[in-house]
Amino acid sequence: MERTERSEKNDAQKAKLFFLILALVVAGLLVWSVVSANKARSERDAVKMEVETLKQDNAKLEQMVKDLNQENNVLKNQVKQLQAKSKAKPVAKKKAPSKKASKKKPPKITNVN
Repeated sequence: MERTERSEKNDAQKAKLFFLILALVVAGLLVWSVVSANKARSERDAVKMEVETLKQDNAKLEQMVKDLNQENNVLKNQVKQLQAKSKAKPVAKKKAPSKKASKKKPPKITNVN
């Protein structure tokens, strides 16, 4: 009977050891999953903040584009108006300067002593 009790005790100890090792593995996996989840959560929060800043930048850029388009339209209208004015008024021909006026001699200075 002694041998059967010893073998039962060995079997019980082996079973306890097996379940203890299994519990340690499960606890390790639990710790690892908590650490991984925290890391993933912090990365997610960082990406959310980056997305928010990108949205704000996008809104600013869209406003700048709208402003520039309005300014461009104003300038286009001014160009059209100026072109219409230039077509409406006939261009007056400038008279060529006379040759006599360009060959004018400087007056002579005489010494009176």
